[in-house]
Amino acid sequence: MDIVEIKGDWIGFYTYNTGYHNSGNELKIPFRLTFERGINEFVGRIFEEVDYGGIDDEIVIKGKQNGDEIEFTKYYTLEHFVDENDEAVSIESDHPTIVYYKGTFDHDSNKFRGQWEITGLREDEDGVFHADNQTGLWEIWRERPS
Repeated sequence: MDIVEIKGDWIGFYTYNTGYHNSGNELKIPFRLTFERGINEFVGRIFEEVDYGGIDDEIVIKGKQNGDEIEFTKYYTLEHFVDENDEAVSIESDHPTIVYYKGTFDHDSNKFRGQWEITGLREDEDGVFHADNQTGLWEIWRERPS
């Protein structure tokens, strides 16, 4: 099979697990993604749909492709987290949010699919921090079929 050319424009979504924002179900957040190809790596930008739960931030990515597999890191400029009331909070911080993505291209559907993870801490009512890793799924496909 041919190696998937990732350069260009893609659209897709990522999901949050049950319970985020007290929704009681999974949220799908749509986004647009533009990849710029390097020799062994790629960079890009993500634009999340704020009207559908996305985050308004300057989001850049850096990653690598190995055949049908890609992995990339998504860098926000702000720190984004869910507080003790399950409300989304965005603040300027020395620790902006970083999300790790891994996925594989499915030739039948012409989509990359995978999982994302945010490693983090959550403060309880006593001021004690606990590991609070969040995960979800994601998919992207060509914005304009080639």
